[in-house]
Amino acid sequence: MQKINVLYIIQDVTVGGTSKSMLNLIHSVKDSVNPIVLLREYGPVYDKYKQEGIETIVVPFPLNLDFLKNDGNLLKYLITEARQMRGYLKSEHQAIRKAFCLLRERKVDIVHSASSAVTMGYGLSRKLGSKHVWHIREFIDLDFGTRPVIGFNLTKAMIYRSDYAIAITKSVYKHWGLDKMNNRSCVLWNAVRSRRDVSFCGDKEDYFLFCSAQLTKEKGIFSAIRAFMASGVSKKGYKLKIIGEAQDPAVRLELSNMLDLLDCRKNIDFLGFQNDVKPYMCKAKGLLMTSFNEAMGRTTVEAMFYGCPVIGRNSGGTAEIIDNKVNGFLFNTEQECANLIRNLSERTPINIINNAFAHVKDNFTEETYGVKIKDIYKKVLALA
Repeated sequence: MQKINVLYIIQDVTVGGTSKSMLNLIHSVKDSVNPIVLLREYGPVYDKYKQEGIETIVVPFPLNLDFLKNDGNLLKYLITEARQMRGYLKSEHQAIRKAFCLLRERKVDIVHSASSAVTMGYGLSRKLGSKHVWHIREFIDLDFGTRPVIGFNLTKAMIYRSDYAIAITKSVYKHWGLDKMNNRSCVLWNAVRSRRDVSFCGDKEDYFLFCSAQLTKEKGIFSAIRAFMASGVSKKGYKLKIIGEAQDPAVRLELSNMLDLLDCRKNIDFLGFQNDVKPYMCKAKGLLMTSFNEAMGRTTVEAMFYGCPVIGRNSGGTAEIIDNKVNGFLFNTEQECANLIRNLSERTPINIINNAFAHVKDNFTEETYGVKIKDIYKKVLALA
């Protein structure tokens, strides 16, 4: 495949799941693609991509995420919502125009939008005369507790008119109704690491791990703490280490109240944001994936790469990745989660870890992912 020019539009400002996954994608197709990355702000993601030697440009653009809440005054809500949509469409139009001015002298073969929260890629691809691939990574409502600014119907209409759509799990595919696109859509799990990154540490320490960039109710932080304390392993000296940050003051207050209510401050270690989670995963007895509606769960896959058994909620993308009692463990209730924590504190399930290694090698490596992405690009370009 002759090298093509692909513009990747990424919404992350701080290094998160999408920016990491897109970097894995770019690595996986480096022999076939000249990448150009468009970001909405300067910051850690910009620095990271520049360090990787990837051409990166910045054009401010809005996100298709509406956090507006109805306080009971319906008329006021509808007026505010209408103003917000007008503002969004105006900002997006300006962003498309600025990006087009920067890129109109370039031959961009494909515009690849990294999220359903990024809609400008559709319009920009039309102005550039490029094909458009839309990468759907989230539910928006079930995982973020929000909705698209322009509404689900209009967002879906734009996705369906794109040249191709990729959903990161079957759950996300079904949620967005991508079957309506027939042979122009597929389910493709994210690449998370290279095959070379699979590693195992037999010297486990006495702690379990919870890991999420944002500590929220939707991500299951309260559920994880309750299950851990209900397991009784804290009485044997085990701790729950929590990676991530609670940026919402209401969540921080609720967490503080819970720690006092359960009298467990000495049993919980809040580690904040960590650039490298590998050292923590390698040594943990297990990872708690308690998110209620995880679109895929990059953290789940990372734990599998690093020999950390996963205890995951039986929902969303987590239930697609984990084959219960084969490459991990699934639970439906907090008591079931507590029982699994107790069991893992008593033994390290080597067979589960080995099965997880095989699973990630077959499905989540850059090496296998790149072949599939290049096939999608070939298919899209053949539509010309």
